[in-house]
Amino acid sequence: MDLKTVSDSTPTLKKPRRIFTAEFKQHLVGLCQQPDTSVAKVAMQHQINANLLHKWIRQSKFIPPALKSLSNPQTDFLPVIVRPTSVKQDAPPPPMPEKKAVAHIRIPVHKERGSARDQVIEIDWPVESATELLVLIQGLTQ
Repeated sequence: MDLKTVSDSTPTLKKPRRIFTAEFKQHLVGLCQQPDTSVAKVAMQHQINANLLHKWIRQSKFIPPALKSLSNPQTDFLPVIVRPTSVKQDAPPPPMPEKKAVAHIRIPVHKERGSARDQVIEIDWPVESATELLVLIQGLTQ
C-alpha cells in the first residue's frame, strides 16, 4: 500500500498583523468602563477580539495615571530657590544617650518533678524599673 500525502498547493492569504495606537487602546478601555457596556459589545463594534480588549484593560490597571496622558507633556518648570544656610563649625557633637544598666534574669520553670524538660524564662530588664519587674514575676507565678 502506497501512502501519499496530499498538500494544498493554493497559497494561504494571511492578514497583515494590525498595530493599534496607545490612544486607540485607551479609548476602547474607556468605553468598556462606561456603565451598562460590555467588553464583547465594544470589541465587536471595533472589529477586535474580546480577549485582546480584556488584555488591554488588565494592562491599563498597572499604568500610573500620569503615564496614561502623555499626549500633552508638560514643559513648564517650577522655580527652585536655594538659600545658603550657616553651618557652625565649632558645634559640639550631639550627646550620646546613657547606657542603662540591664539585669539578665534566668527563672527556671519546673513542670514536673524530675522532668528532663525543665524550661527557663530569660529576661533582660532595666535595673531602674525593678518594681515593674516584681509585678511581672508575681503575675507569672500566679
